[in-house]
Amino acid sequence: MMNKGLPSILPAIATITTIATIALGSPITGAHAETVVFGGAEGSRNSNYAYLGGVSPFDGNELGRGWYKKAVISMIHYRYESTEQGPATDVNGKAPIVEAGVGHAWQFGEQMLDLSATAGYRHVSLSPFDPKDEKKGNILTLNPQLMAYTPLAGKVDADLIANYNMGLGSSFARLRSGYKQDTGVRFGLEAKRLEGRTYLTHMLGAFIAIPLQGKLTLELNVGREKPRDDDPATYAGIAFSTAF
Repeated sequence: MMNKGLPSILPAIATITTIATIALGSPITGAHAETVVFGGAEGSRNSNYAYLGGVSPFDGNELGRGWYKKAVISMIHYRYESTEQGPATDVNGKAPIVEAGVGHAWQFGEQMLDLSATAGYRHVSLSPFDPKDEKKGNILTLNPQLMAYTPLAGKVDADLIANYNMGLGSSFARLRSGYKQDTGVRFGLEAKRLEGRTYLTHMLGAFIAIPLQGKLTLELNVGREKPRDDDPATYAGIAFSTAF
């Protein structure tokens, strides 16, 4: 039996990627914001997701310095091939997701470290049949994560995200190196690695974060993904964040 092209985008990425954009050197630093609202979508030929969420500091704290709380709702759709019932058959999956958690950020000069965790609930539906090795139905998750940011030289910087999903047994890591202009525009390269019990995907692409009117920031990214058991594909995403 073969499952080919298992979902290469995890819903948790929506939360950690957007929070990292806010906290790690983006035009919206969030230092004096009461609340940051974010949303977006990302997809490839095998999977896509959309999300909306918020981050807010606890009383007496600031985003990027101290304790904060976060919550996100999202929806993921994905497709892969299974030969469990004979000839290769497309299996389609979808899952609405709700996640919430807390975190703490530290700043050391221009460097930053962030540790957090979210608890989540999702309901996975599969059609036209349910492969035996795929989790389905109601699933509870716990997602510890680490984020770090450091300037490198001049206007060049780098940030790292690492996340593990205890409910699904999957992990995600993303490394970015960017150049931030005086206008606040930041652009650069990104590398991602996604791994689960039955899949492994590497991704390489580019991103740009653009400050717009007020405290609104728009982010775009595009690149190529290579699943271990499938052909390469193009992925693209769009995201926004705004501070209040």
